[in-house]
Amino acid sequence: MRKVSDSSERRFAEVARALEQTLVASFDESFDALESRFKALERHLLRSVVVTAYERQEVRRRIAEAIFTEAYGHDCPWPVFERTLRRIHHLGYSNVERRYHVACLYARWCQRHPQHDNREARRILDETERSIRRLPHGNSLRKWLLSSLSELRVQTGFQAGATPHR
Repeated sequence: MRKVSDSSERRFAEVARALEQTLVASFDESFDALESRFKALERHLLRSVVVTAYERQEVRRRIAEAIFTEAYGHDCPWPVFERTLRRIHHLGYSNVERRYHVACLYARWCQRHPQHDNREARRILDETERSIRRLPHGNSLRKWLLSSLSELRVQTGFQAGATPHR
């Protein structure tokens, strides 16, 4: 985990509060309205709150993750869901927990939409598992994530390395 300054910590706390407030304020809104709110928030945060390149990248990631999560929650169709997924992949992941979150939601989205080709979701789950396995063996997060991923694979039928042919 990257070490940040106290002032950076304060700015990240402000970003987290703004994200929470936006989620609460847009609870009953459509996905399109919510996405617009988050994009406006991103522009505001990038313009007037965050300072460093690292902070800017993390704000972009947090906003992209929030939009992706809401696309899942609103059960958006593939063109919308894919766009949010691509943005996260483009920005990268801050840590293995965030990669795990995205992989899980993608697998569950595919489970909701069985007509969708799920090979990419399976591949992302496999990549996520490899990332988790790179954590130290005694790490409790590693154990929890591997256990949760194993459960998800059973629930979705997306077993490791078992990519079906379509």
